[in-house]
Formats: sequence, C-alpha cells, structure tokens
Amino acid sequence: MNKVQLAKDIYYVGAVDWNLRDFHGYTTPRGVTYNSYLIVDEKICLIDTVKAPFAGELLERISQIIDPAKIDYVVTNHIEPDHSSSLPMIMARAPQAKVILTEHGRTGILKHYQQNYDFQVVKEGDILDL
Repeated sequence: MNKVQLAKDIYYVGAVDWNLRDFHGYTTPRGVTYNSYLIVDEKICLIDTVKAPFAGELLERISQIIDPAKIDYVVTNHIEPDHSSSLPMIMARAPQAKVILTEHGRTGILKHYQQNYDFQVVKEGDILDL
C-alpha cells in the first residue's frame, strides 16, 4: 500500500493488520488499522505511529513523501503498544524530533520504552505551530 494524500500536504501513512480478529474484545473480521498521518509544512509532523511489526510499512510510506530524518515532531496521542510500539524505530530514524504528548503520555512512553526522548509535554488548549 502506498501513502494516501488526504489534502494538500497531509497524508495517511498508517498500516492495516488484516489478520487481527479480536481487538480489545471486539470482533474484527476485516482486521484493524493503525492510523498515522504525516503533515508536511514549514515543520514536518508525524501524528501517531503504528504497531511495531508494521514499522517498516510506516517508514516506507513516509519515505515516499520525505526523508524520515526530516521529521520535526512526533505527536503521540495513544501510548498503548499496539499503537506506539514503532516509536523507537521512528526515533532512530529521526533522533532530533520532539515527541509531543501529555504528561500522562510521557509517563507511559517512559515505562514502555525506557527512552528519554526530547519530550514536549502539552496540555489541553496548547497549539503546535507547524
């Protein structure tokens, strides 16, 4: 699957797990999606990542648009590993990127991955200027 342009400079770069049939107690006869989006503006922002086995697909889709090393921000809305476990692979390719998340998110990411990334903790109402 290639990247999907949703609007000018906004792309879907996520992945589909066609084989997952039970997602947190819900029957998923057609699998599940791990939604991730790339915004390319003055700054480049990746919104959410995907489950680790799909990190290669995510990086391939991003690479169809930009060099992953150019990512400035990785917004992490969902810290559970089924959605965030490719974060270490993304950060390895974009080590200068800031990880944008809440304080609760920072605590969870530190517990899951034991990596002290360049965190920018935000709260409701904060604005990220791209």
